[in-house]
Amino acid sequence: MAVLPFSTAINPLLLILLLFPPFLPGTLVMAQGDALLAVCQALNNALPGKISMPNSGPYTSSLKSYFSLQEGELAPNCVLQPANAQEVAAAVKVLAATPSLKFAVRGGGHTVWAGSANIQNGVTIDMRLINNVKVSADKSYTSVGAGALWRDVYTVLDEQGLATSGGRASQVGVGGLTTGGTELSPPARKGFVCDNVLEWEVVLSDGRIVTANAKTNPDLWLALKGGSNNFGIVTRFDLATFEQPRFYGGQVFYNISTVPQQLKAFSDFTVATGYDDYASLIQSYGYTAGQGFGAINGMRYTAAVEKPPKVFQPFLNIQPQLLSTMRVSNVSDFTHEQGAFSPDGFRQLYRVTAFNNNLDFLNSSYKLWESSASRLSAVADVVWSVTYQPIVPAITSKSGPLGGNMLGLDGNTPPLVLCLITGSWSSAADDQLMSSTAVKLIDNIEAGAKSAGIYSEYKYLNYADGSQNVIDGYGSENKQKMQAASRKYDPKGVFQNQVPGGYKLFAAGQAGGEAGGEAGGNGTAVLPSATSAAGGGPVPTRGADSTQMLSALPTAVASPAPAAGHVANGAP
Repeated sequence: MAVLPFSTAINPLLLILLLFPPFLPGTLVMAQGDALLAVCQALNNALPGKISMPNSGPYTSSLKSYFSLQEGELAPNCVLQPANAQEVAAAVKVLAATPSLKFAVRGGGHTVWAGSANIQNGVTIDMRLINNVKVSADKSYTSVGAGALWRDVYTVLDEQGLATSGGRASQVGVGGLTTGGTELSPPARKGFVCDNVLEWEVVLSDGRIVTANAKTNPDLWLALKGGSNNFGIVTRFDLATFEQPRFYGGQVFYNISTVPQQLKAFSDFTVATGYDDYASLIQSYGYTAGQGFGAINGMRYTAAVEKPPKVFQPFLNIQPQLLSTMRVSNVSDFTHEQGAFSPDGFRQLYRVTAFNNNLDFLNSSYKLWESSASRLSAVADVVWSVTYQPIVPAITSKSGPLGGNMLGLDGNTPPLVLCLITGSWSSAADDQLMSSTAVKLIDNIEAGAKSAGIYSEYKYLNYADGSQNVIDGYGSENKQKMQAASRKYDPKGVFQNQVPGGYKLFAAGQAGGEAGGEAGGNGTAVLPSATSAAGGGPVPTRGADSTQMLSALPTAVASPAPAAGHVANGAP
């Protein structure tokens, strides 16, 4: 760790500035800087060697490890890298003692919007050293440190023929994805990722380290299933583990002329009854400047089969196919394939919505996305995508028997289509254009869904932008449960008021035991944007989903946009 630019003894003047900052004209900025420096010094006194300062190697390495450039461009006053829950607890005590101080907590650093897991003028807690993975003696669960990536987990489990519900891309962090709730990871038969958390280890705002499970602190256990960073800092996850043989999966790439067939097959797949819960599907469409449009289906079938399962035949029969990586392999291989398409180092945005499954509206939403790409043709290195994922009762009905969650989805929820817009590009000069295009596109999709009577309030937290209203989409009852847990476990509102990243439970000034208010998006977001090849596939490029492979394919693979006025299955 870097040597700090101050002695190990706290300067009394800095303590005075910290406790009683002057408000004389011209001194405010200096006082704030001195106060932050004093907090970094106090952290160094409590945890020697764990603090890194600007321009040091560990500090720079931490910032460069974020998935999106927007996150890595923020500059905290210092970065703390704890190695265990006890060190996290010691840090929280120091930070909570200064209510005016802001801090951020990061795991894998894959959420893309600026300020979600990093901070300008504050302290960032980098959890990546807490990355241990240990399978229980009876192999029924796996204990995972909050800084681990899913590749760390899958590497250990694959060696033992085991699996857990987790992220689709290997480089995504366990912490943010799991507390965000809804990753639609195969196998669907196991429910959502958060449904499979048997126990959380959590550092509370007063520095206590507690466990939360179905019997001990059950309200906290439940609130964390979708409640994200609102209650404390999770340091360990005990995830249900099950046997998993090698299975069938991969990616198939198609000419864009197949869109009508693709959307029909997707709608038929997204059913209320008769869903094969060994199957998972993600359908994506991508645009890259100079290469045009392409279509991709990502499929996995987690039962032990050696030939393509019947449920995927409608997709496998669509022609022309330009490339296929379908094969039998393991979780590590498939998640590496997915993750390899998403390197760090680009500007990123996510924005999400959901609506009831309806083929006509699927076609309408696709046409809206296709039309939006015309605004982005001059954006350097642009990759512009829409991804559809099914949320069906076969998945949502699993939550209740596993203890429930905060997402507001259950077996009575009709089949939903999760619609994710993603973009990546290279220049900050295009930030506003990319952002405004995504906002307008989602607004238009939601207006159409509302008009058709099929709009869903639900928004998947890890796909959402910081400006979107995630919490209210869980429903008022679940919001009230989370607010009650916040008041109980964080009575002073440390994680509501001092941690600006994420989606808060209370309106400003209403946390810490006062009356609950409306919660929604995070007003601190710097950019409106969103929590992420084996088998002979092409050279990986970048992005949230497989559509980002388009720029690596031969020119013949990607196709020009359909002619103006093209109508798919009668859609406008």
